[in-house]
Amino acid sequence: MDEISCPERTWLFSILLLDIVDYSSHCHQLQLEWKARLNHFVLETLEGLPEQERFILDTGDGAIVCFMGGPEAVMDPALRIRKHFVETEPKLPSPMIVRMGINLGPVQLVKDINGHLNALGDGINVGQRVMSFAAGNQILVSHSFYEVVSRLSDSYQGMFCFVGARKDKHNREHLVYQLAPTCSGETPTDKSAPAGLYSSAISPAPFDAAALDHIEALFVPFIGPIAGRVIKDISQKHSNLTDLCSELATNICCNQERTQFLEQCRQQFAAEVPHASSTPLKAPLPAVPASPVVWDPSMLEKTRKELAVYIGPMAKLIVDSAANEAHTVKDFYDALCKEIPSPRDRELFLSRCKSVTGPAIASTEHLIETRRERRGL
Repeated sequence: MDEISCPERTWLFSILLLDIVDYSSHCHQLQLEWKARLNHFVLETLEGLPEQERFILDTGDGAIVCFMGGPEAVMDPALRIRKHFVETEPKLPSPMIVRMGINLGPVQLVKDINGHLNALGDGINVGQRVMSFAAGNQILVSHSFYEVVSRLSDSYQGMFCFVGARKDKHNREHLVYQLAPTCSGETPTDKSAPAGLYSSAISPAPFDAAALDHIEALFVPFIGPIAGRVIKDISQKHSNLTDLCSELATNICCNQERTQFLEQCRQQFAAEVPHASSTPLKAPLPAVPASPVVWDPSMLEKTRKELAVYIGPMAKLIVDSAANEAHTVKDFYDALCKEIPSPRDRELFLSRCKSVTGPAIASTEHLIETRRERRGL
């Protein structure tokens, strides 16, 4: 441990991160009970692993374990911990749920203000982002970890399934994979998990090479050179082009680009399906969603200030989220009003916003029309 704590050196660790779901929303007594139980079980799981091969950090509502051996060493402890939370915890009087993330990345061990070892570096940061995307009792791993471990043994291939591309709060994109003993049959424990991240085991689709080549040519401009691998993973779960193209589209973060990809798929395969695939198109591709609204920045800023009067500093996050999802001004303000508990306050909020709604509509329509003219629509 003395050598590994050398401040001049950066290490490449496999990092397991655990976080108790909804920890802060419960009473202090239950928090203490959960934390003690988590600590005991994590230490018990790592008992057979020599201390010089792992380093544990307490994060308050969870833990970080840095594994100093081969990257595959983290998989067995992670799966054992998950099994406990899936099978044993629900039987206890006050069951807890954890989310878990695994990353392979650079870490530097340094002394904190109390003289204790602490871990810093992008390996920890990315691991925390990956963990934050996980549902309850789910293990997600980073692309860097998957790329290394999946090549160590053929037996590891079936333990991973591609989840998709996710963006963190800093707009940094992460490709994440689910780790489970039989990944294809997994279903989420957390009902709030995004739809479409899991699917039942399905026989491999009989797509021929021509169909997949066409799809890859359309997909590469949106996600880059990993398109082929993503298509290979997802095509194993579907039996028709409708479902395949739909799930591929979920990996494109930009709404406008996702719409463009689906439209290109529809145009490409409407007449070619009989020749491109031995499986007929069972249903039309999903309808292309409406174009995202282009909001007037000054209107959004004024709305944030008005909403902050009623819900505080969370207003910025709520307004940004509503602006990304709403397709009309009415939808936008309906979403904001749901965050204000009092009916009277909602009325006051709407009345104060009337002064900025009119100009916003005019500006938005003008911007949309300008974009259409540039595209020749």
